[in-house]
Amino acid sequence: MQPIKKTNLKFDYRELLIKYNSVEIPEDIMYDQNQIAITSFDGKNVMVDNKFNEDYKRIPEVDLNLMNEWFKNSYVEEVINIINETYNTTKWRFMRLSSERRAYSYHKDETKRLHIPLLTNDECMFIIEKQLYEMNQPGVLYEMDTTQYHTALNLGWSDRVHMVGAYS
Repeated sequence: MQPIKKTNLKFDYRELLIKYNSVEIPEDIMYDQNQIAITSFDGKNVMVDNKFNEDYKRIPEVDLNLMNEWFKNSYVEEVINIINETYNTTKWRFMRLSSERRAYSYHKDETKRLHIPLLTNDECMFIIEKQLYEMNQPGVLYEMDTTQYHTALNLGWSDRVHMVGAYS
């Protein structure tokens, strides 16, 4: 079985980007400039700070399922609700790789992930179990088996932004 599967679901990535770009991230080293929590354990915290990030890792993914106030009654919530008609999802985030932060660590997740590319370029790719894959069609929902060792790379000069959720 392929570790990445393109689904038939497609969303307006431009509308999702508008909401992503409207979130003001404080330019402070205490905040992760590359992640915005769409859902969380309390439905309030959209910023991921360094301490919160460590605590966040200890919270079971199933508990990161409350829509944050910033995204309630928005197209982002509508998209997640449509996806939840087919999948049991939690832990939704916007994740960015920039020219300053080009990759994630090589790791495994406890559950699989759903990805919707919003901004991408031809130099963006995934490595899963030492094999190279692409996921470069904006707005398309992809299933990804992140229970295997994987990482994401952005080797281009423009940002790569995905909307990412965990599913079981």
